Amino acid sequence: MTTEVTPRPQELTSAPPTARSVLRLAWPVIVEQFLQASIGLANTWIAGHIPGDEATVTAAAAAVGTIAYLQWLTGLMTNALGVGATAIVARRVGAGRIRSAKRTAGIAIAWAFLLGLAMSCVMYIFAEPICRFMGLKDLPLVFGVQYLKIIVFTLCFQAVANIGMATMRGAGNTVSPMIVAGIITVVNFLASASLTFGWGPFPALGLRGNALGDLLVYLCAGVATIVMLTRPSYSLALQRRHIRFSLTPLRRILSIGIPSWLEGALLWLGQSLILIFVINKGDLNGIMMAAHNSVIRIEALAFLPGFGFGMAASALVGQYLGKKRPDAARQAAFLSLRLALITMTLAALPMIVFPTLLLRLMVTSDVVADVGYWPMILAGLAQPSFAIAIVMGGSLRGAGATKWPLWFSTGGIFLFRIPVLFLCLWLLAMWTGHPLDQKGKMLCVWIAIFADLNLRGVGLWLAFSRSNWAKTKV
Repeated sequence: MTTEVTPRPQELTSAPPTARSVLRLAWPVIVEQFLQASIGLANTWIAGHIPGDEATVTAAAAAVGTIAYLQWLTGLMTNALGVGATAIVARRVGAGRIRSAKRTAGIAIAWAFLLGLAMSCVMYIFAEPICRFMGLKDLPLVFGVQYLKIIVFTLCFQAVANIGMATMRGAGNTVSPMIVAGIITVVNFLASASLTFGWGPFPALGLRGNALGDLLVYLCAGVATIVMLTRPSYSLALQRRHIRFSLTPLRRILSIGIPSWLEGALLWLGQSLILIFVINKGDLNGIMMAAHNSVIRIEALAFLPGFGFGMAASALVGQYLGKKRPDAARQAAFLSLRLALITMTLAALPMIVFPTLLLRLMVTSDVVADVGYWPMILAGLAQPSFAIAIVMGGSLRGAGATKWPLWFSTGGIFLFRIPVLFLCLWLLAMWTGHPLDQKGKMLCVWIAIFADLNLRGVGLWLAFSRSNWAKTKV
């Protein structure tokens, strides 16, 4: 008979929350998020510096940026499993029910692998129609299809890594995901850069080398996550019997995770509609997409502390509720929010002060830097409200109240962001008296994003402050 070991994360909920307890959970997640963001940043930088003329560089950057949306979609397809498993694992760990937490984690990982495998097959078979649907044409389309057909082979391992690391965070273990992120960041840069530029004994494969680096990253991420989860010294130490396909626990996981999945899916759809009908539409050389992707990758470095504190808030809220301490859960959420506001505001300052310099570091194109100038400034100004949205949304998800983030995210994208975008496009065209150029269109896109993030921050703050999220049953 085995003896269950009480995990160290329970120590965090044995006393009222403090800045130290929040930072203890958040700092590994912040480092992890920095490392994860570095992967996308490195891919964009490599694509923006491949050998060739400015048209080739811009097309490569546009293709990588568009494929990033498809990688996002792949992660979203398993998001319901991750959010549901995280909430249940956090609550079970808080209540000391470790066996139940193990079963939940293992079942979520098994189904994630199967779903990732299905996504891989679909994306390989329909690679070209999918890239065309996303708005790619001419050389960006050629690069996009080439890139997608390579990376799909290990998407199932990406799914395993995402769900496995989510369950670790739910149990309060944020160090192991950080280690996994460190491993794959090193693998990504060394493999992608070496195969793209022909460093050392490796051939110079151009953009295909960048894609092969991504393929290796997903493989390493999945394997490293399973190794971490099955270590005997780990509190949730999974065994083969835990990783199985079972429908009853799956229904409970999905009942919590489906609203969050729907939130992410609708958010992706809204973002993709903007990409297809505004950013990529008529942009044969990929300048707008290259600028948009560069702004997003740089912005990711600013909002990653928010995700760290949001995940810490999610885990602490779930565990405090598991201990029947809703006041402490509320205190942990607002403490996490204060820390996120401070760090994200400071991180946004370079985006506001040095937009051109940052963009030129990403892509060797003056045109891309000019188109992305005002979007970069608007992205920086939106970070305080984005911090509120991230932490309050994470806190509500940790409590299992996933419908609030769903309503504000989907309402923001479809009832606010998209209408504001097309209103801006119309007003600016009327004001100038002629069809908008690439710079004008990108300005309108980011005005809409700025307005949406501010609305979402206010809405989620009110939802957390005034709703009965502590009474949500998990």
